[in-house]
Amino acid sequence: MGNNPVEDNFVTRFLLGLAVIFAMMIGGGAIGGAFLSLGVPYGDWLGVAVGSVLVFVAFVVLYRRYDASYDTE
Repeated sequence: MGNNPVEDNFVTRFLLGLAVIFAMMIGGGAIGGAFLSLGVPYGDWLGVAVGSVLVFVAFVVLYRRYDASYDTE
């Protein structure tokens, strides 16, 4: 069984966490802006929540596939 190199190093885990948080901010802002332009009530709040959850779900799916590639050895 191989070890995931991201989880072996504190610095890579920290940088990956920051990258995910930054991506959640970008995705949430994009969806929030789209909701506001569509006139959705509380669109900024709902858009940020929906956008950041979508980015996080996409990250979880991709990271689990990446991590599984090290568990199959």
